[in-house]
Amino acid sequence: MVSDKVFGLPRVKVHRQAANPTELLMLAQGDREQINWAGTILGVPDVWTQTQGEDVKVAVLDTGIDLDHPDLEEGIVGYEDFTGDGIEDINGHGTHCAGIIGARHNETGFVGVAPKTELLIAKVLGNDGSGAFPWIADGVLWAVEQGAKIINMSLGGPSSSHRLYQAIHVALARGVMVICAAGNEGSLFQNNIGYPGRYGGVITVASHDENGNRSGFSSRGGEIDVMAPGSNIWSTFKDGGYAELSGTSMATPFVAGLAALIASKHENTEENGTPLENTEDLKNHLLWMAAHPGYHDNEAGYGPLQPFQYFNRTVQL
Repeated sequence: MVSDKVFGLPRVKVHRQAANPTELLMLAQGDREQINWAGTILGVPDVWTQTQGEDVKVAVLDTGIDLDHPDLEEGIVGYEDFTGDGIEDINGHGTHCAGIIGARHNETGFVGVAPKTELLIAKVLGNDGSGAFPWIADGVLWAVEQGAKIINMSLGGPSSSHRLYQAIHVALARGVMVICAAGNEGSLFQNNIGYPGRYGGVITVASHDENGNRSGFSSRGGEIDVMAPGSNIWSTFKDGGYAELSGTSMATPFVAGLAALIASKHENTEENGTPLENTEDLKNHLLWMAAHPGYHDNEAGYGPLQPFQYFNRTVQL
């Protein structure tokens, strides 16, 4: 066990919870637009006729997973605990992020962005939400060896380490896209993004609300690439439940799920003629999805993502 825990979860706000699919359904009937706003604004269900993330492995490096969650259990293809606390998600954060990416379309509960993607779970943050460089670095390398195409890292810390830096760049060199939360430090400073979001080569994600405006809590800085929904986001939660959370932690798996849809669509290179040979190819396709790919700023990066427009272009990219 490593005592020097310098990494952890960005400060996430928990708004509401539902203990089971029945409670979630009751909430949705009375407040459907609020429950489903993120999927609605992105137009994700309209993309599922083309791809649902088939044959793409996404690794979630977080607080573990609720292995028995009815919306997740069929999508989990591998897991490993690097903390010594056991894979079960006592915190709920990891289960929430995993659900945003790949909760199954099973006529109950919640549906993720890429409901047929394959989930790899690395528990790199303990039950208290804190972690250490070796846990996270080893989780990255494990995900690479397990065949992950995308790694979701809704975590952060104020400093770097050579070990973590090396692990991230091994992943990038192997063609694995690494997607990181910008952090929830608001606008107190001009640049308050933590690691690994500050590393070159990763995709760093800020949060926006239902109106497309940057969430007040979202960190800013030159490393931000895109924005995604991160305010008042419903997803799967611990103990088979569901919860509404806010944070760049929630925006990050939205981008991971969209990246999985892109990768899945281009898996058959003979049909599409646009093979994704490396992380730069996948990143370029992701940025084509951004609202203003030709203009970058420190709050929104290249802007919110617009997957419906991307997947329905008349000219094949």
